[in-house]
Amino acid sequence: MGAMRPVSARRKNRPQRPLSRSGLPGALRSFLCVDLRGVENNWNQKPVDELRTMSRGSRLGAMLATLDLDPRHPLGKNSQRLQPERAFALFDALCEELADSVLFDVPDVAWRPLLAILAPTESAESPYPKELHTATLDASGEGLLLLVEGRLAAEAASVALAPSSLPSSEGLDPLLWSDIRLAVLPMLESVRDKSRCLLAEV
Repeated sequence: MGAMRPVSARRKNRPQRPLSRSGLPGALRSFLCVDLRGVENNWNQKPVDELRTMSRGSRLGAMLATLDLDPRHPLGKNSQRLQPERAFALFDALCEELADSVLFDVPDVAWRPLLAILAPTESAESPYPKELHTATLDASGEGLLLLVEGRLAAEAASVALAPSSLPSSEGLDPLLWSDIRLAVLPMLESVRDKSRCLLAEV
């Protein structure tokens, strides 16, 4: 049971972020299944030079090509010299780079009910490393949220996504909802079986 302790300690250190269920009208959002511990290790330990080589052609690669970063140091150290929005965007891009799977561009009509199922409370945890916790996101509050972590939470979310439960969201196409369900369920299996986390853009 000793392996469970770091997770609970990490969870206590993560601030809660309120869920902005209003969001931007018509916005497309993405969901990511990531090994958050692996992302944190890359953020704090891997030199920018290595990340540049690894991420060519991706959003992270494009950001690393345009920012003036010390190639010998990891992103965590470099981020201390960046504007907070840039640092958050770098972490978002690293999560996307290292994600096991990503469900891109979920339309608003499906994103809202899915968020309500995966995070039924009025807040969720911030996945950002502790040095970014002191910085604040811009006024719109956009960024990543940690929606589902741990076996029990993943099992509860899977049950809530039962095939019979088509949310009452105006204009939601049942076929679209079915496709999204079938994309999210394997992510929840990875959360349950591989200690992954399910993140969402908000």
